[in-house]
Amino acid sequence: MERARPIRASAFPARLIRAAGLAMVVAAAWGCGGSDDNGAGPAPLPSAEQLRAACPTLAGRVIPATAIGLPSGTATVATATLVAAVPQSVANNATTPSTPDHCRVLGAIAPVDPAAQPINFQLNLPLDWNRKALQYGGGGFNGTLVTGMTPLRDAAPGDPLPITRGYATLGTDSGHQASTSPASEPGAFALNDEMLVNFAFASYKKVKDVAASLMQAYYGQAHQKMYYFGGSEGGREGLTMAQRFPADYDGIVSVVPVINWTGLFHAFVRNEAPQFTDWLQAGKVPLIARVVSDACDALDGLADGVINNYLACQPRVNLQPLRCPGGVDAGTTCLSDAELSLMAAIHSPYRFSFPLANGLTSYPAWWWGHEDSLDGTSVSLQRWVTGTAAPAIPPNPATNATQWLYGSNWIRYAIARDANFDVRGYDPNAFRARVQQTSELVDSTNPDLSAFFARGGKLILRENAADRAQSPQMGIDYFDAVVARLGRAAVDQSVRLYVSPSSTHSGNARSVTDQSPVPTAVDLLDPLDAWASGGQAPADALTQAVKAAVPPFAVQASRPMCRYPNHPRYNGGDRLQAAGYTCVTSAP
Repeated sequence: MERARPIRASAFPARLIRAAGLAMVVAAAWGCGGSDDNGAGPAPLPSAEQLRAACPTLAGRVIPATAIGLPSGTATVATATLVAAVPQSVANNATTPSTPDHCRVLGAIAPVDPAAQPINFQLNLPLDWNRKALQYGGGGFNGTLVTGMTPLRDAAPGDPLPITRGYATLGTDSGHQASTSPASEPGAFALNDEMLVNFAFASYKKVKDVAASLMQAYYGQAHQKMYYFGGSEGGREGLTMAQRFPADYDGIVSVVPVINWTGLFHAFVRNEAPQFTDWLQAGKVPLIARVVSDACDALDGLADGVINNYLACQPRVNLQPLRCPGGVDAGTTCLSDAELSLMAAIHSPYRFSFPLANGLTSYPAWWWGHEDSLDGTSVSLQRWVTGTAAPAIPPNPATNATQWLYGSNWIRYAIARDANFDVRGYDPNAFRARVQQTSELVDSTNPDLSAFFARGGKLILRENAADRAQSPQMGIDYFDAVVARLGRAAVDQSVRLYVSPSSTHSGNARSVTDQSPVPTAVDLLDPLDAWASGGQAPADALTQAVKAAVPPFAVQASRPMCRYPNHPRYNGGDRLQAAGYTCVTSAP
């Protein structure tokens, strides 16, 4: 790939440059504007028959670069297809949710640099529209199209899809296509400056502007509310939108957000490089999980293999009893001195000798707890830290820990900009200027949300206490920084932070002792909408559930998800019901 000409960060302003939207032919033909003549409210939407007929006319539509609030090429709609409603179905003990009649729009935004790849997007326009839009976030390094047609993060079986609730939904691949690189090289796109900026923040704003124009064209009026919902990388995207484009969004849900991307990916390398000489075998994960559980399980008033009191747990963990005789690796029954040192490092901050964006100089320690809970298809510590084999060069995505795959890619492609760079000898001080430059692009740690709050923006944050991908402490540190910057009263009016104890990065959790599932599923879209649209603040405790996978989706267990810094404490009664717990203050 030819390297693109550098693009100055200053060419991409932190706030909206110009208002999105065009004078649309369809709207004029339907006689629909934003409100009726007497100002009583929005004009009626087109009928379902009109929307069915209008859907294919969106194909081939071009949105000029002038309608997009950042430097961009034109956007073109490739296809616009009317998709008939599909009822809910059940097969193999799994439920596929229903979808309504909608117009599926696929398109692309051309790059400025001809060497860069396009930004692909999908927009789904329901015929029965609630006049609101929901932008889905991505994950990992992105590079695959987010369709906006999947269940939200942490959704329970039976929760209706956003499009079924009436939302127009949208997503993007963030401006690069992972299929053009080997699976071991997901960071290769970062060699191109425009593609890196698109991944950092620009693509999500550009796609939002294009979607706003297309919604205006299709429905004859603008959306009334625009929300962003994402987790992990998508959570970072959501907070990026609140910080850089506060005029564009009315509400954001940000789950386990990787906001200090630079610190996190440097910590990934710190965690993985020592394993070239002494690999922490995946078979040792249950040992670690059991020691942590023994130290922390009963701190919530109930010994059930579930760590709910996440803050009190952290200083109580001591792995030293697992030390192998003489400190030399002796198999899966103990930890060597090198492995004990590795675990101590993971649970200590990663520090820089120079400041990153917004003055940060460190990445916080990971927390202890539920190392053996499933995170996707493998247990959490194995997926993120140990892998099923020692790290390799190039990284082996089938056997290596995700921290090594991601960390080594970021350093090679975004920092050193050399695919063959040996990350094992990496010293950030030798790349200080580049580390700081990329931090300004990709890190979403600016605590000044005053512009977002001033227009009524609402933010719901969720951290998962057993997250091995990123430290839940980072989200708490960010929340505290916003409070320090803007004051507690302002934050209470606009932000809620919840912590889901025992939950891994993907949201799953299970008891260390009997492997039974722990309630973690919760809908955060309805609370966000009630807050942003109706002024009803979310409760201090939301109910998480485990539900049957098929109708009638019986609740098998529930517990409260408490507003930080509280945690669920068992108060007697049925331990599988939320009523058996009270949210109380967590304390070390």
